Amino acid sequence: MALAPSSFTPGSLYIAGFTQARAPHVALLISQDARSGDLVHIRIDRTVSPTWQYQHRRQKITGDMFLSSLLKIHDVSAGEITVQQLQDAAGAVPVPDNDHFGECGPWVFKVVEELSNKGLVTLSNAAALQEEFNALAQGSRAFARRDKFPNVAVSQYCI
Repeated sequence: MALAPSSFTPGSLYIAGFTQARAPHVALLISQDARSGDLVHIRIDRTVSPTWQYQHRRQKITGDMFLSSLLKIHDVSAGEITVQQLQDAAGAVPVPDNDHFGECGPWVFKVVEELSNKGLVTLSNAAALQEEFNALAQGSRAFARRDKFPNVAVSQYCI
């Protein structure tokens, strides 16, 4: 099993990319350690609802076959962001009332803007952050393996 790179810091906040067939699924993750963390995202589970639903859950990091990229947007050394603070910010952003593919990314970036409005992260350029994440996620397909740690990068536009 691959070890976490030095750019990975337990307790930090990441935009997480999950490799899928069309485009990456996007979420926010506060890592507890290299093995797992707390994930907030929106998803469609047609057995529950035909539209997007908010979800908070524990997320495996090491050994997850689909978690392929982590973009650090806040290092714990700058102050802890709690799971409750992340959930509060996520709860302030409406979940799309549709079933259109690709709504997870725009929703996540609105949550990042809400975190910035609350003074929890420093966002310097929202559009550039989205481009930065998209480039990382697209280049991380090779990390979608159980024996690889997700590709980790540190954002230049959100700290």
